[in-house]
Amino acid sequence: MSLQYNVAQLLKSEVGATRTYEFESNEPIDLDDGRATGIRGHVKFTQTNFGIVADVHADAMLHLTCARCLEPLDTPTSVHFEDEYQPVIDIATGLPSTAPRSDAAFIITQSHTVDLAEALRQNLLLAVDMIPVCREDCRGLCPTCGVNRNSESCECHARDESSPFAVLQGLLSDAGDR
Repeated sequence: MSLQYNVAQLLKSEVGATRTYEFESNEPIDLDDGRATGIRGHVKFTQTNFGIVADVHADAMLHLTCARCLEPLDTPTSVHFEDEYQPVIDIATGLPSTAPRSDAAFIITQSHTVDLAEALRQNLLLAVDMIPVCREDCRGLCPTCGVNRNSESCECHARDESSPFAVLQGLLSDAGDR
């Protein structure tokens, strides 16, 4: 099923009129560093003075990459959002709409169609963790040899990183002796 809805009849209705639909999409949505699949949910369209508000609840499976070990990571997520859609064509006259436009609103196409795909993509991107990890205790990759420390061990020794704050560490241990 598509994420596109013809809202011509709703646009002809009174302000406050609603339509509700269930949706399920087999098309994956690209999320830059991953993708979302198994998208399902429901949408409620409400007619307003300037267009339509879509109230969306959706569930999806996010396919990402763990930031520590670089292994594939699948995580379920849910999103809820409301977005405004404004028509480019006046439904009554068939001429370009003269209603005030909001920069934040999505468009209702010339064929009176609302496409939820972009709004859904943007909200799924917001649901992705800044640093996705496969599990909290992921040990990541060895910085020396690159082995995945979750599945193998290596003989690399931890590097003694010289830090500009190393001198301060010595001060802390001296203060504890007093």
